[in-house]
Amino acid sequence: MLKLLLQPGELNKISSNSDQKKIRQQSFILEYLYKNGQGSNPELAKLTNMSSPTINKLLQELVGLNLVHELGFGASIGGRRPYLYGINPNAKYIISIDIDCRMIKMAVFNLGNVAVSETITYYDNVKNKKQVFDGIFLRLDELLAKLGFEKSRYLGVGISLPGLIETKTGETYGDILIDGLTLEQAFQKRYNLPVFAGNDSRVMALGEQAFGAARNKENVLCINICDGIGLGIIVNGKIYEGKSGFAGELGHINVVDDGLLCTCGKKGCLETVASGTALIHLAQQFIAGGKQSLISEMVNNELNEIHVSTIIEALENGDVFAIELVSSAGDYLGKGIAGLIHIFNPQMIIIGGKVAEANHFLLDPIQQSLNKYSIQRIKQDTEIITSSLGGKVKLLGAIALVMNKLFEKETEQSV
Repeated sequence: MLKLLLQPGELNKISSNSDQKKIRQQSFILEYLYKNGQGSNPELAKLTNMSSPTINKLLQELVGLNLVHELGFGASIGGRRPYLYGINPNAKYIISIDIDCRMIKMAVFNLGNVAVSETITYYDNVKNKKQVFDGIFLRLDELLAKLGFEKSRYLGVGISLPGLIETKTGETYGDILIDGLTLEQAFQKRYNLPVFAGNDSRVMALGEQAFGAARNKENVLCINICDGIGLGIIVNGKIYEGKSGFAGELGHINVVDDGLLCTCGKKGCLETVASGTALIHLAQQFIAGGKQSLISEMVNNELNEIHVSTIIEALENGDVFAIELVSSAGDYLGKGIAGLIHIFNPQMIIIGGKVAEANHFLLDPIQQSLNKYSIQRIKQDTEIITSSLGGKVKLLGAIALVMNKLFEKETEQSV
């Protein structure tokens, strides 16, 4: 991986073909060790068709650069025990930012995908774009100053955010402009680092694929239920984005004839009855109309203080109204998921986002709904679970976004 070895543009300054070849060989080794955790000389030689002495020389140079560590002997699979090598986790770092509709998280991770900083979480009005990014820049500046690493130690910035993002241009369709610059341009200008932004549902899918239940699986759907409802699609082991990068707008399929008006301008969308926003609005509406619930006590009758976490805490304490709210959402979700199962025939569906913290209170009505709306023979192929990565899935997904993009760039440049 060239970014680990060189700064941008330095490869073009190396005129010797043999030096360029060596750097690309070392880059391949680093990529393999990052993705697989460890490797041996025989494994690398088999993958690259390089000789064992050549591999050993390259590895020793990488050890000398402190990019690779010697891990000792591995288990024998017949014959001599192989000597193992692993990437130095603290050689480089990635900045990860998760921008949600109501909450922002940021952290710095090493190459072992471990946070080396305390995760900063704060609430902000994401609709006020300028204010939001002023706040992000301020907190990120403080975080980086506290860590004290040289800028050359950072590989890039990964950003997860809601809304439509055109993958080829990075253009966002949520009116996100900062002093006339796009999101990626503003971050690049301020930090002089590669910046990659992705739709939150696809970033969730990347996180699950790299670190979660979708690892080593070929066909998985990741449903992200927060303020809205999005879908990350993994087909044949690859993230499916569609022509412009807009695939996966599950929240905007129609499930209620002549239903409520959605933010997209259409009526009866799944988001209007099963998203976090929908649950909050319904709770406020019914409680204001006299419905008895623990929810009102938990917020001291300040209905504007109701959050998804309030509803989940209430249902965990046996509140019938909260259980009914989530059960109704699960029924509608099951109807939408039935269509996905019939179209994609996935091996797994992972449900994440704040609403997924309801766990079986959400999964049980989804399964009951699937019994009504899906073909049993197709449905039985699909396992439906909630994410084990919880609230950190998009931070982890943003890491995968950066590393995947950097690997892609190296592949494009490879000889």
